[in-house]
Amino acid sequence: MAVARLDNPEVVQQVDIIAHLNDVRNTLVQQEQQRQWLAARVPSEPQSRLIGQRLAQMAGGPTIAVVVLDPAGDSQALQATLDSIAHARSTGAMLQGIVLTPQFRRQSPGDDMQYCSCQRDGFVAQINRIACSGDHRWLMLVEAGDRLTDSGMLISSLELLDDPQCRAIYGDAMVHEHGDVISPALRPDFNLDYLLSMPGVMARNWLFRASAVAEAGGFNEQYPAALELELILRMINRQGMVGFGHLCEPLVINQRAALADSPEFAEVLGLHLQERGYAQAQVLSLRSGQFRIRYGHPQRPSVSIVLVLDTDLPALQRCVISLLEHTRYPNYELLIVNNACADPQAAAWLAGSRQLLGERLQVVDLPLARGRASAINLGAAQARGEYLLLLRSDTVLMQEQWLDELLNHAQRPEVAIVGAKAVSTARTITHAGIILGLEESAGHGFAGQAMSASGYMNRLFVDQSYSAVSDVCLMIRREVFEAVNGLDAEVFEQGAADIDLCLRVARTGYLTVWTPHAAIIHDHPQTAVPLAVRQSFQRRWAAELPRDPAYNTSLSLSDAGGFKLADAQLAWQPLSWKPLPVILARAADVYGCGHYRIIQPLRALKNAGHAEGALIHGLPGLMQLQRYAPDTLVMQRPLQEQSLDAIEKIKAFSQVFKVYELDDYYPNVPLKSVHRGSVPKDIMRSLRRGLACADRFVVSTEPLAEALGSFHSKIHVVKNRLDPQWWAALPPSARRTSRKPRVGWAGGSGHTGDLELIADVVKALCDEVDWVFFGMCPRRLRPFVKEFHPGIRIDLYPAALARLDLDLAVAPLEDNLFNACKSNLRLLEYGACAIPVVCSDGPSYRGDLPVTRVNNRFRDWVEAIRMHVNDLDAAAVAGDTLRDCIHRDWMLDEVGLQQWRKAWLAD
Repeated sequence: MAVARLDNPEVVQQVDIIAHLNDVRNTLVQQEQQRQWLAARVPSEPQSRLIGQRLAQMAGGPTIAVVVLDPAGDSQALQATLDSIAHARSTGAMLQGIVLTPQFRRQSPGDDMQYCSCQRDGFVAQINRIACSGDHRWLMLVEAGDRLTDSGMLISSLELLDDPQCRAIYGDAMVHEHGDVISPALRPDFNLDYLLSMPGVMARNWLFRASAVAEAGGFNEQYPAALELELILRMINRQGMVGFGHLCEPLVINQRAALADSPEFAEVLGLHLQERGYAQAQVLSLRSGQFRIRYGHPQRPSVSIVLVLDTDLPALQRCVISLLEHTRYPNYELLIVNNACADPQAAAWLAGSRQLLGERLQVVDLPLARGRASAINLGAAQARGEYLLLLRSDTVLMQEQWLDELLNHAQRPEVAIVGAKAVSTARTITHAGIILGLEESAGHGFAGQAMSASGYMNRLFVDQSYSAVSDVCLMIRREVFEAVNGLDAEVFEQGAADIDLCLRVARTGYLTVWTPHAAIIHDHPQTAVPLAVRQSFQRRWAAELPRDPAYNTSLSLSDAGGFKLADAQLAWQPLSWKPLPVILARAADVYGCGHYRIIQPLRALKNAGHAEGALIHGLPGLMQLQRYAPDTLVMQRPLQEQSLDAIEKIKAFSQVFKVYELDDYYPNVPLKSVHRGSVPKDIMRSLRRGLACADRFVVSTEPLAEALGSFHSKIHVVKNRLDPQWWAALPPSARRTSRKPRVGWAGGSGHTGDLELIADVVKALCDEVDWVFFGMCPRRLRPFVKEFHPGIRIDLYPAALARLDLDLAVAPLEDNLFNACKSNLRLLEYGACAIPVVCSDGPSYRGDLPVTRVNNRFRDWVEAIRMHVNDLDAAAVAGDTLRDCIHRDWMLDEVGLQQWRKAWLAD
């Protein structure tokens, strides 16, 4: 057999084509996800109404001057910006567009923009006059060609209502990539180091309080290309980092393919550092728009590098050798904690190292092995250095300046902890900052990406603040370490002590900085934290985990490595003051049950302005749940083991009101149903386990409530109703369209036993009627059926059912407990199409609906069907009567919505 070589040109070409097609596919998927994400960020009609009411209560909300800079006099670009301002104003935002342009422009009728004709060198003075005029509370600069997003300024107006101490606020942006593709640039909360590293990303399109601009002395005319950056840094130098807010909402679609860069940035950064007292500071330009700061500290403080020797002596030896060979910084000591290492060579090697290194090496011998946190604390107690450097013993150092780079930030007075970049020998990222909430507790950002990758918004290339860094390589000022009593070895002996340390230090007001310029090799993934420890961590830091300030809340917490877009529905909550109850609902499917019991009621409640909410198709993780913060979590038939585990975790860690929704009697699924195989074998145990975690149990019928009455003390019955959007405006089925009466059945794939019940009836009447089956048809009935229509999407089903033009419909049900607990939904659907019905006389179909009920006997079925098809005029009247009844009593109207609201919300 011939084997194609990879260096064969044809094979290489095929590989290249496949790779290209995969890239195209991934790009298209990403673009579609981004399009949906942006499209979802538009207020619904009820949301817009509530937003308008809230702004009206505050005299229309804050007035915002949007100053449009048009130095080139580009009329086309300017018009795009003005159109977006006008549209944003139509949503309710109190905006005033003010155009600065060198070209004279007459104000046209209906154009309420202001035009200031001035040359480029007069722009700054004009902006300052606007800020000092007192006509506007807030000020925002945009360039001609930039466009305000549909909802960004409206949501900003709400945010600006709340904090009178806020000096400035910034949002996110949408940027052009690869031509017309627009991608979200989702910024972190205020992050001093990222601002200094990427000013073009962070210092653009801020909303400044006009009085704060005036108090700061206005924008600086010397730096027209770095106006916002210079003002922000001046504000920091004068009053610190307080009063800066971040709104996780794209405000502007920037016209340029890349965010702004300017040669003035480096000069402004240098002046800022000089004013902060860094006389020897250097601002280095790495790449366009990216900067690296060397603070030029004159001091050379002592550092104690703490290593723990557990069992792997060779790894520690490699680490120490690399440290001695690749550490340029001279003023350090090695402090090795011998954690009762059993390697017989350990004692001799440590003794030899003492002789070789002298006072530079301290060894702390522990007679009994301790956990890593305890070992570090014991070692740190003996440290002589002003700074502690916690270093994993399985790391390898590869840069001479690695320790200098850590001290470059650690000596800043506002910084207490600094972390390094860790990469594997396979040249992938193993540590680049820790993101709170990622993977349910805390995870490594960018883990697994290529060592050379730039990361989301170039974050792998630049210094920035994080909430936590790993003790793979963690530097901390010793006095801070001691002030917080070191690592919490009592609770986090088996993991997470480093993250906990960072968070406790942050509470005292210090920053934690991660730098990519100190890079080390670390291959081994961190040991999985035991469940009990992870739960302790989640309990202690429950408030912080869902909303890491270094990580935008529009980014997902469920993807390893992070920095993927979060679910569009869950990432946006414009009603931040929560005027309505919030419902998070999990639909078990997107077919009949999922729609009638979850999707349609939730949608109707939202459209009617009774609730806010989002739909999910899997149970939420803890972080997702805490981020969205619903009042109620509705869970439809969570029966599988994975779902039950998730429910129990939610019960343990969340106070959300939990509703368990069930639509059928699953302990007795009919033998012939295709769904029987998906039911857990121990279904009774599954039901009891899930319901034990629920605050309320909601079912579809009284018989179902009675059958499961022992499972839960609080059962609500909410009967199925039809969504008017789908069913109210349907034209009635056409009648008498065939030579023979058309008699049919419609439904899903789980009714084999029900249809076999009337098999002989179908056969006996096939010469008298045209049988029409829709959705499924047992094989033995096919020879007697005139038409079979396969199943279609649920949203297309109502119209398709009406188009069958049935003169009569049948609804057989086997006599069993499963069917006794079912709802009358099949009758409602037929009735909405004005189709008369013959049905089984079972508990499900008894009641007030005007249908013909029969016993499940051949003779009764045949007689009832013949009665209708032999008098089609009477059948038509029966169909119309049934339709009137459905429209009057069984639509998802206000009465029905109140039933759902009562069932889903806590009393």
